Amino acid sequence: MTSSTFFWIFVALYFTHQVAETALTFLNMAHTRKHQGKIPAYFKDKMDGERYQKSIRYTLERSWFGVVIRWLKVPFLWAVILWGGFSALDGFLSSYLDSSTLIFSVAYCLAIGFILLLTGIPVSLYSNFVIEKKFGFNKMTAKLFFLDQLKMLALGAAFGLPILFLIFWLYEVSGPLWWLWAFLSVFGFELFVAAVYPTFLAPLFNKFTPLPNGELKNRILELAQKIRFKLSGIFTIDGSKRSSHSNAYFAGIGRFRRIVLFDTLQSQLSESEIVAVLGHEMGHNKKRHIQKHLILSFVIEGIGFWILSLAIEWEPLYGAFRAGSLAPYKALVLFSLFGGHFTFFLTPLSNYLSRKHEYEADRFSVEVVGDKASMASSLVKLSKENLSNLTPHPLYSFYYYSHPTTLERVQAIENT
Repeated sequence: MTSSTFFWIFVALYFTHQVAETALTFLNMAHTRKHQGKIPAYFKDKMDGERYQKSIRYTLERSWFGVVIRWLKVPFLWAVILWGGFSALDGFLSSYLDSSTLIFSVAYCLAIGFILLLTGIPVSLYSNFVIEKKFGFNKMTAKLFFLDQLKMLALGAAFGLPILFLIFWLYEVSGPLWWLWAFLSVFGFELFVAAVYPTFLAPLFNKFTPLPNGELKNRILELAQKIRFKLSGIFTIDGSKRSSHSNAYFAGIGRFRRIVLFDTLQSQLSESEIVAVLGHEMGHNKKRHIQKHLILSFVIEGIGFWILSLAIEWEPLYGAFRAGSLAPYKALVLFSLFGGHFTFFLTPLSNYLSRKHEYEADRFSVEVVGDKASMASSLVKLSKENLSNLTPHPLYSFYYYSHPTTLERVQAIENT
């Protein structure tokens, strides 16, 4: 295959991706507007009309913003490609660093990452301080926002630099199977980060407070003991200092695993509803959804590294993107930036599996907690508080949603 042929294949896939997802968004917006005049029957006695109309406006505004940002990126990206920006960056760095060193390879990747970080900041600022603030969600100050950015930059450097050095070092010294050792190293590192995240990393962003002794804690511990669910503790975090959105999750692996409750969740749900939600989260573990996800990630990442090993020596890749000479650091950047446009059509398959797991976790919670009403009412309250779209278009939810719609979930719970 020539560079020209590969270039036009990419053009076709890229714009198919953009047009398809934009069309789905417009379809969803039209479907949402169609239902603007009336609350779905199930929610009539559970949500007032004003709140429902607000959820419609929130959905539409976020959708419009997403479409605008998507298409603003298009001319920027193609200017970089057609101008030969990847090759130009290579030449620029070569005037300061020896291009044959590991330091150069890492610097090239960091430069691309830093550019992406800078271009993403205005998007995050508008999303948080205009849209989220307008609808009453954003609670963070500009100081906290930029402090978060600096912390993420520092963590990215602390963890990213060693991994990049390791990948490029293995490429130089490990022969044809370098990709296998690199993949195993990266995957092992990801498991390590997942294990230590709740104890050592998450506290850099939020204050973790042990859940006080009382009825709620006792009920959670009783549930965990009933299903033999091991955990290191139950904590609340000050999520309200950033947003009024609410959540609960499990983090960590093995003895580091802990339950985390947003402080906003405690003010929005009853004790019975919180226990039902945590029964759902425990269900993901007991049904081995996490293990299945890890196996799937292991396979996908392994295939990705293997394809990357082939791409490094494939000249059409560099020619198509005007990237200049062959180099592993360029292949890694190009693969990371553009690989998703070759696999976007797999998104519905991944989300279908995720939705299947959500149904199973809901059913698990109902079975072990024995409280259908609390599980269903918790979903309704969370949808209400988070201004979730109650009437997404079926094609849109099929493609994008990792969770079933609220109505689909409560109907499945009632039929359990």
